Amino acid sequence: MRQFPAILIPPEVQRIAQSKPVAPEFNVQLPSVPSYRQPKPIHIQESIILTIGLILIVAIVTLFARDLGIILLILGFIAIVFRIRYQFLTYKRRYQRHQETFERYLVKLESYSRQDIQYQRDLAIAHAPERILEFRHQQYRNFFKKLPPYENAIALSERNNPFGNAKPTDEQAMEGVIYYFGVTIQQYLSGKLYQGIKLHIPSIDYEWSPALAYIEPDLNLHVAIEISLPSENAAIIMRNDLAERFLVDSGWIIIKFSHEQILQSSTECCKEFAKLLDRLSLDSSILKNFADTPDLVPVKR
Repeated sequence: MRQFPAILIPPEVQRIAQSKPVAPEFNVQLPSVPSYRQPKPIHIQESIILTIGLILIVAIVTLFARDLGIILLILGFIAIVFRIRYQFLTYKRRYQRHQETFERYLVKLESYSRQDIQYQRDLAIAHAPERILEFRHQQYRNFFKKLPPYENAIALSERNNPFGNAKPTDEQAMEGVIYYFGVTIQQYLSGKLYQGIKLHIPSIDYEWSPALAYIEPDLNLHVAIEISLPSENAAIIMRNDLAERFLVDSGWIIIKFSHEQILQSSTECCKEFAKLLDRLSLDSSILKNFADTPDLVPVKR
């Protein structure tokens, strides 16, 4: 069972549709915050911890050697006093060193902030929507230039309406159905819809001809619009699959609708075609014309 619409896109086209210009490099590291705390004239908490630690050690030592414990208490007390006095005498120097370090950090942080702001500006410019679109379109031109012109193509505008000015209702009159669908969407397209294009598929010795072919000259974009008929048997489906695989490998984009979708929901099919062009960044100006048109309901067959 297959679902329509079915869309086949060359892998390179899918890659281009997601691509962006190369972003500017940003190799500046965020400066680290100074690790040590702001100095104080006397670290009271540290002194208390040292004192408690000394008392515990002296108590343990005194259990085994009372004299040694007393000596250790005196020496430890003197060491703590000298430690406190050293902190008091070196406070100004330590505070100045801390301030200098912090000021250097602020200078580095300010420099980093300036460079980061400039980088964000450069990135915004490089990845602006119009830049991205220009970048993708240039890649599309390089990719689609391999597709040759087709001399046997006949512009849809040059063909006569098989039904005159009336909308076709006969489900068997596919020529009129396709024509009406093409005329409906042609008014919104920058390129042209063609019929009569024929392309030989060498692997199956088959002359492929789509219901409609959209060709946009600036990008040399080729989109085949095909219609799946209820009468297609397994052999025809397999032949079409092989042909479509060859076409996609050649650079064609294919969108395939069911016969009943084209017949009953031609405007919704037009919107689906516009969504395809918008999604691939091929032409985003068409979709807005179908803002009030509901989405096409998928059909399984």
